Amino acid sequence: MRTADAIVFATPIYYYEMSGQMKTLLDRANPLYASDYAFRDIYLLTTAADTEEGTDARAIGGLEGWIECFPKAKLAGTVFAGGVNGVGEIKGHDALKRAYEMGKTV
Repeated sequence: MRTADAIVFATPIYYYEMSGQMKTLLDRANPLYASDYAFRDIYLLTTAADTEEGTDARAIGGLEGWIECFPKAKLAGTVFAGGVNGVGEIKGHDALKRAYEMGKTV
């Protein structure tokens, strides 16, 4: 992570928050703030069964809190795929196109 130009995190939304695994990863990566880290742009991809706008707001807020420790970095984009609960339900989802388009700017 320290030498990456950009970082993309992906997590399912569980009870309107990032997964425990992602939270643990962020906590374990916090010592990077004291290093000469290279990353500047950070992206977040999320999925959830819920389709309501803002379902990912708490996960975004949690990631933004982590990013606050890295003054040279910023949240450069997010993509939320709602209505995804089972295997294969992401196929053809509009969020895939949004993620692809966002990826072309990296």
